[in-house]
Amino acid sequence: MRKWSWLIAPVLAATVAGPVRADDDLDRVQKVLREHPEIIVEAIRQQGPAVLEVIEVTARNRQKEMERARFAAELAKPLKPALDAGRAALGPQDAAVTIVEYSDFLCHFCAQAADTVKKLIQNHPKDVRLVYKHFATGKNDVRAALYFEAINLQDPKKAWSFMDKAFAAQKDVSEKGDEALVALAKDLGVDMDRLAKDLERKDLADRIAADVKEARDFGFNGTPIFLINGAPVRGAVPYEVLEEFVTVAKDPKAAAAKAKKP
Repeated sequence: MRKWSWLIAPVLAATVAGPVRADDDLDRVQKVLREHPEIIVEAIRQQGPAVLEVIEVTARNRQKEMERARFAAELAKPLKPALDAGRAALGPQDAAVTIVEYSDFLCHFCAQAADTVKKLIQNHPKDVRLVYKHFATGKNDVRAALYFEAINLQDPKKAWSFMDKAFAAQKDVSEKGDEALVALAKDLGVDMDRLAKDLERKDLADRIAADVKEARDFGFNGTPIFLINGAPVRGAVPYEVLEEFVTVAKDPKAAAAKAKKP
């Protein structure tokens, strides 16, 4: 095996990294491999973990580059969600970046994403605004969305606290519905008489239905979904990924120029 080591290294590099400069050494490598393909098989057999790690890292990096390119392209032709007054929102109205989130109170990944987005808002208090929308299609997740909207009419801070509690109590909300939701509202000191009336408001039910229709019209079929200045990001992505997209959205030209630098 060792007698082929001087050949295998550049071959593996070429295989993983893509096209490289053609020269005499590479021509020799390619000629030998055509005649002795068992070299690669033996290399992977003996150095399998190291080879697979290189391939995995390279694949991840390529996936990130593709996702950045996809995001940049969609920033250039952004989706335009309705941003009606009175929506539950965090961050300044004139923020450079607006994130519209489509979420479901009974979605485990939405619970993860809620913490990520709040951290993002805390770290970028002047630059990022979050507008919360619903993609709720079942009985109890629609009810939870309705409670959130009704509580927001009373006290937005209590509405966001309700969100935290509802995500933490997903099992109870899923199984007990209004019984669990009422208990959460009482625990927050919500005006229960007003809440009962507001839960019957047609405009709130219509808002939730409109959110779901909008999400479907955009072609979304899962939660959570984020529109970052109109460019979609799907799933409960890690904080670092979300922050990178926010940086690009703040200044797409600067991000593009940086990406072109060698």
